[in-house]
Amino acid sequence: MKRLLIILIASSIFAACTKESLQQYSEKPRVYLSLRKDSLYSKFPLSTAGNIQIDYAPQKSAKQKDTLKLNIQVSGVAENADRVFVFERNTAAGTAVEGTDFDLLDKNFIIPAGKFNNSIRVVIYRSLNMAKVPVSFGYVLRANENFELGPDRDTTRFSSNSGIMNMIALKVTARDVLTKPANWDSFIANYFGVYSQVKHRFVIDVLPAPLSLPSTTSVSRMNTNRNNLRTALTKYNATHPEKLKDENGIEISF
Repeated sequence: MKRLLIILIASSIFAACTKESLQQYSEKPRVYLSLRKDSLYSKFPLSTAGNIQIDYAPQKSAKQKDTLKLNIQVSGVAENADRVFVFERNTAAGTAVEGTDFDLLDKNFIIPAGKFNNSIRVVIYRSLNMAKVPVSFGYVLRANENFELGPDRDTTRFSSNSGIMNMIALKVTARDVLTKPANWDSFIANYFGVYSQVKHRFVIDVLPAPLSLPSTTSVSRMNTNRNNLRTALTKYNATHPEKLKDENGIEISF
């Protein structure tokens, strides 16, 4: 009798779970951005949930673009036909210029037949606009006849689990504005002279990356850095019609 009771209870639980699963999959599929922290956000450490921060300033001038790969994920079951999803510009997130500041490399917004995801690549150019002020743009997923929004019913909040960040909207901010190091006047100036943005950019391009000149850097290392900068500056001036000058028209020296 006891064994029969256990079997009946187990059967009822199984039936309930099966019914719940069927109800779950009968719901309209959901679409959302699913981004990995380790592969995306670790590359852009200033980023926060839903806001990718790209800082070109500390990178060498040769770095002229970066590419984001955004994973679009859907819930539910796979279909035997392509399903269109809506991924559109959110003008409230910024006014960066498409074609100048960024481009979408993939504009065919579909989940292919038999699949649960697709990706959208966005290239962010190191445009002249970013050297003046940060520029931003955003995209957002919208519900349509194929999909509801979000991994959860509450689509207004950011959710994170197992190293994955799920959301329905994304903002990208890119900048290329140099900031004077806090220890320039107290330490770096002893070797490189008066600060200017042109000089700072030259230092970044010549010295090994990532550039780090803490006040604890040894005298011998700073002297080597200065000698390397002087050699590079001599070469630059010999191969250009005008000697390198800063933003105030003053000739650069080290």
